[in-house]
Amino acid sequence: MNARSLTAALLASAGVLLTGCVGTPASEYEQRTNAECPVEPTEAAGEVRLGYQVILGTELYVRDRGLAEACMPNADLRWIRFPTGQDVVQGLASDSIDLGFLGSTPSAKALSEPLSLDVVIPRVSAVIGDTEALVAKDDSVDTITDLRGGRIAVPYSSTAHYSLLNALRSAGMDPTQDVELVNLSPDALPAAWQSDEIDAAYVWDPVRAFLAESGHIVLTSTDVAEAGAPTYNFTLAARGWVEENTELVQTWLDLQDWAAQVRRDDPEEFAQGNANEAQLSVEETLYQLDGLHIVGGAEQLEQLRGVPEALERTSAFLAGEREVAAPLSSEDAYDAVFFMEGR
Repeated sequence: MNARSLTAALLASAGVLLTGCVGTPASEYEQRTNAECPVEPTEAAGEVRLGYQVILGTELYVRDRGLAEACMPNADLRWIRFPTGQDVVQGLASDSIDLGFLGSTPSAKALSEPLSLDVVIPRVSAVIGDTEALVAKDDSVDTITDLRGGRIAVPYSSTAHYSLLNALRSAGMDPTQDVELVNLSPDALPAAWQSDEIDAAYVWDPVRAFLAESGHIVLTSTDVAEAGAPTYNFTLAARGWVEENTELVQTWLDLQDWAAQVRRDDPEEFAQGNANEAQLSVEETLYQLDGLHIVGGAEQLEQLRGVPEALERTSAFLAGEREVAAPLSSEDAYDAVFFMEGR
């Protein structure tokens, strides 16, 4: 069985990759006595509730290796799993988590009216590329316009949703009239795909890879970015928690920067940690990671400086689609970026 067939088998076996909201208890990671902190640890105490998704990157690597627990030994640290970025936003809104890892689109929605959450972005995790894509079933679909009259599934309020809407508009299509959009979370997509309920889907890995087994890629988020609508993965955190726990935040950011360097220095090690969490082979994980640009520590300042413009652009687009009540102001977009002192 090749790597991509393995992806299909795993996904088909009851959605084990993405089903459920809570992952492996943090206590299992705390028992990893061999984990050593690779950065300067903190003795600070406090609650650290991390809302994550099964999306490849530094967060999954750190989780798998038990490094957050090793670097914050006195913290009450818990990992809470969510199926989509919108669910992560709901976790922040309900004060169920302190920080979460999600795309730029749900982040912009969280900051815009009517939610207007008091949250900040202290880190850009990745620039999204080929890891998100529009996948069609019919071989005759060469461009997005060939899907006119069809049903396209996408997780709403996600970076994939934002990219799909931009791609449709750029092709001169009306998302409300020329196609039927179906709101499906990644864990629900494989069943809908196999039962012929949809003609295409815009989604991220590992589900994207599974759909591509029996379909084909029409366009990717790289294409959409080149047309002027890039998307990102962010760390989004409650402002009050960040301000009250600066030592924990600093250690977390240092750890993420270190993990990003592992991606560059030892790609197979980085892939192995992600593969364990996503239940994929290392080969398939390496392939999927190539569709992301993992942002390193040296790039953070430059990337963070570009976040306000990205948030404004995304929020304005969402307002035009009536996904938010009003676009984010320039002042509020800038205020949402947290520049840690000394970084």
